[in-house]
Amino acid sequence: MDITVDWSNLPLELWPLIGEKLKLRIEFLRFRSVCNPWRSYLPPFHPSTPPPKFPLPSSSDGPTSFLSQNTVFLLRPPATSSPPSSGGWLVKVEECDRMLLRNPITSRRIRSECFNLLEFDMIELGKSYFLRYILGSGSACGLKKVIVMPYEIGECAVLVISDKGNFGYARSGDQKLRWFGHEGSVIDDVGFYKGQSYVVDSLGCVFRITMSSHEMVKISSKVVGLGGRKHLVESCGELYVVDRYYDQEQSKQEGNGLELDFRIFGRRRGRYRRFRSGELKVVDFKVYKLEWGDGELSRWVEVNSLDDQVFFLANDCSFAVSAQELAGCKGNCIYFTDENDVNLALREVTRPESFVFDLEDRSIQKLESSQIFWPPPIEFGCTSSSLD
Repeated sequence: MDITVDWSNLPLELWPLIGEKLKLRIEFLRFRSVCNPWRSYLPPFHPSTPPPKFPLPSSSDGPTSFLSQNTVFLLRPPATSSPPSSGGWLVKVEECDRMLLRNPITSRRIRSECFNLLEFDMIELGKSYFLRYILGSGSACGLKKVIVMPYEIGECAVLVISDKGNFGYARSGDQKLRWFGHEGSVIDDVGFYKGQSYVVDSLGCVFRITMSSHEMVKISSKVVGLGGRKHLVESCGELYVVDRYYDQEQSKQEGNGLELDFRIFGRRRGRYRRFRSGELKVVDFKVYKLEWGDGELSRWVEVNSLDDQVFFLANDCSFAVSAQELAGCKGNCIYFTDENDVNLALREVTRPESFVFDLEDRSIQKLESSQIFWPPPIEFGCTSSSLD
């Protein structure tokens, strides 16, 4: 038997307790926009504590940056919406001194005249982070990826990958970053999987990060492929690595014709200089799933189909979604950006394009427009929008 609950009649002493669980500005906005009584129960959003401060790779002046957060949401119309929707849309919400909407792949700013928080169910798909200068504006230079360690471990700490592929960490208030020792190859990506932090290097070896002993524990063999950049993606409870391939002529030139020599990937720090000029063109992807070993190194198994899953590879985070959740989306595809320079500081001054790779026919198409990203088509009710 269904029981109808009038949430407006909850005891008054419960509302402050609910407010303590709302950590993000957008959560406060959604709560306070329900009705006037709910709006009066919680004051406007004010962070309870100052944002954590961290050192930067190129600075010896102590903590000169603060942490900012992006959250990727799936916006899904309620089941009772009329007319019924064929799916939802993706949007990235940046929370700094104000709330900004961004494209979840390119991070380009979205300007939209309408964004009613009560028109959608909002499902969180992932978070990404970046460091901003305390003095001045904009994202801090020298970093290509930042993630935050789970708060359960104690004080706030971040794991970072520098734009040269070095891997390090810092706790809030530290005077300088501390680097993990990793010889022979650069670190391509870092992420969390089932509560543990993992990194993948340019050879496709995965390491589990042990913060208590400050160690990188190798858990997998190399990926068989020789792609130019590896991405970690979690999908349906499994861990994948997506290997991004660049055009062969430039790979040959950089490797002096020795395409099968793994050492060229261990020495490819100079490749980051070429990322900046956008010279490297993406021509292919390969996907591998990690088969966990029992007491031995795990191994990678190539995957030829993602079924209805869709992978999204952004500069600051990667995530997977079922195609059934998105309007006009085809499964078994990888969405990515042509922004080869993964320095987070350049996300605000570049104008990257987005593309889709189809694993079925291995084609790459430029996304001139897409129904899967916010804002939705005009017929849904959004009057106008633009990207800057």
